Amino acid sequence: MLSTTNYFGNPFVLGKYTKLFANEVLYFEGEINYTHIHLSSGKSKLLAKTLLTIENSIDSTDFIRISRKHLVNRKFIVDFGRDFVLLSDNTILPVARRRRGVLN
Repeated sequence: MLSTTNYFGNPFVLGKYTKLFANEVLYFEGEINYTHIHLSSGKSKLLAKTLLTIENSIDSTDFIRISRKHLVNRKFIVDFGRDFVLLSDNTILPVARRRRGVLN
């Protein structure tokens, strides 16, 4: 049984066997027709769906699209600048020029 202290909200289902809570996911990274899911535990999963499909199916305000390739969980953003985002695991992701306004 899952502990409810580590998880919040309803899980979102991505594919047949992938069920995740919002606070488990650091960010999604799109690569053509596949998406890498980077988890807060340090692990990652590969899903055969586009990033746009995932963005439309998660139905959460916790995630923000910062570039063509990255969909980031707001709760794990530690710092951000004009053209980068620093996550809690010290990952630095680029912010697209047209998406700079979404971080304010």
